[in-house]
Amino acid sequence: MDKRETVVASAAVCVGLVGAGHLVDRGHGHKSIATAGGVGLAVAYLAGTYLQNLRLFGAVGQPVVARGDTGFSLTFDDGPDPRHTSAISRLLAERGHHATFFVLGRAVRAHPDVVRQLAADGHEIACHGDDHRLLAFAPPSAIVAQLLAWEEAVEAALGFPGARLVRTPHGVRSPWLGSVARGRGFTVCGWDGSVFDTAEPGAATIARRVVSLLRPGAVVLLHDGDGSGRGGSRAQTVAALGPVLDAADRIGLRSVTLGALLGGRPPSLPRRYSCSR
Repeated sequence: MDKRETVVASAAVCVGLVGAGHLVDRGHGHKSIATAGGVGLAVAYLAGTYLQNLRLFGAVGQPVVARGDTGFSLTFDDGPDPRHTSAISRLLAERGHHATFFVLGRAVRAHPDVVRQLAADGHEIACHGDDHRLLAFAPPSAIVAQLLAWEEAVEAALGFPGARLVRTPHGVRSPWLGSVARGRGFTVCGWDGSVFDTAEPGAATIARRVVSLLRPGAVVLLHDGDGSGRGGSRAQTVAALGPVLDAADRIGLRSVTLGALLGGRPPSLPRRYSCSR
């Protein structure tokens, strides 16, 4: 199911919830009580599915950052892609920054050497599922299958497990995601703001949007690959990274792994992460 189909299906679910409430109202002679309840459930369902930082379906809130902390986190989705990921990894490492890469299991199996380079450069390898399918209606068994396939791919490439952090494709979640992820030791992660680098608005625009988000504790979403499988270029994101790091350096900020930002743990240690609550 692609993103458009998921939105349409979600709308249908919401119409069904509202309609069911209206039918209950008619059957019991009420004018609005159940209908209002249906509207409330529909709003909650949509919010939990599509608002990436809402805790309703299991996402963590923003990290707790001590006053004076200079850390933020650059995160990259949909890789690894050898055309872009290696260049991003090297540039960050050369300038003393580290990032979290939410990788796809299928891409890890295709490019294990790139994942090993990420780890060697001190970056964190986290979960973006196996094949970028949307999870809005995924039952628990399908979520487990996505996580398990990712775990196996990363451990085969690295020789040790990846970080227990998961970001779902497009931030879309099912009602079961939070409990299933927690059961396997994962924390569900969101991000701040909207950069939309996949729309290829130009490197200068991408840099400007990222710089506007820079502050202690910020979690920035960028992309080093194309989750659709169509091979879209992320060259603009690569080109924007230098100016972003220049701006961070000017204001005294340093990108650290998301695991370190959330829990203060060294990025090189493969262990379970939890968010300060």
